[in-house]
Amino acid sequence: MRFIVLFLLLALAGCHKKSAAAPAAVKDPVAVSVSVDNANKVRVGDLIRYTIEVNAQTNISVIMPPFADNLSMLNQLLIHDWENCPDEQLPGGRILKKQTYELETYLTGVYEIPPARIQFAINGVTNSIYSSALCVEIASLSKEGEMTDVKDVKDVVEYLTKDRDMLKIIIVLGSLAAAGLVLLLFLRKKKEKAAPPPVPAHVKALAALEELKASDLLEKNLFKEYFSALSDILRRYIEDRFDLRAPEQTTEEFLNILRQDPQFSYEQREMLRGFLNECDMIKFAKQETSLQAAQEATEKTEAFIEATMEVPDSGNTEKEGGQI
Repeated sequence: MRFIVLFLLLALAGCHKKSAAAPAAVKDPVAVSVSVDNANKVRVGDLIRYTIEVNAQTNISVIMPPFADNLSMLNQLLIHDWENCPDEQLPGGRILKKQTYELETYLTGVYEIPPARIQFAINGVTNSIYSSALCVEIASLSKEGEMTDVKDVKDVVEYLTKDRDMLKIIIVLGSLAAAGLVLLLFLRKKKEKAAPPPVPAHVKALAALEELKASDLLEKNLFKEYFSALSDILRRYIEDRFDLRAPEQTTEEFLNILRQDPQFSYEQREMLRGFLNECDMIKFAKQETSLQAAQEATEKTEAFIEATMEVPDSGNTEKEGGQI
């Protein structure tokens, strides 16, 4: 049976049972491989261990995909657990990065795990590399012949023999339902009274900016940490203000959405593109920067927030969020 399943997996078009880096691939600056343990004997409820490995030169900055980023297109495969393994030093001035996922499903069928996207930076230039896709076949728990002795359902047993017994049960259940409804309405009304009004997005963002400026990160020349915090403040403001999931997207994905969003002007999109790319290069590619550049980036962030903050309607004093 094991060899039959293995043959079916190999016959699937466009998929591979297991992928591993070829010996010649390690000669490239960056090589990516993906694999699935026990892909030829997976049953419903079993855990599937999916691994992403990146073999790169040590002078290359590699950005591993956020957990579950490349698994967002899966329908029934669920992430049970994950692990970001420590980097492994390899001979010849190379390093091995590894991420693992434990997947599970309770439906039979053949599932394709999409390619993993890896970003890397060489000499300040960011590029991407993709792995191959993988297919996994989930088999039923029951084996052939195991379900042949299922017995028929027994006749219905009459438990309630008197009408008054049924009436008592209906009265008790009705009383419990009415009491539960009254309690639910009371708790909801109490919660509505106690809940404070939400803090506007620009108030939270500007307060976070003031806290960041008051920190000693710039005094200690911790530019990477400073730009990382500055980027998080801007992304979370955009999420709260414009209902965009900015913190959960890569910079490239976020900028693609901005190009189609009429809430932002061309100048704002260009400002965000330059700012976020600069933050990525400083955080991930260790690009050199300065105190003046950090202060200018802070001023641009503050100006963007103030220009796009939501202002309550008051006659003709309405302020549009998409204009600077």
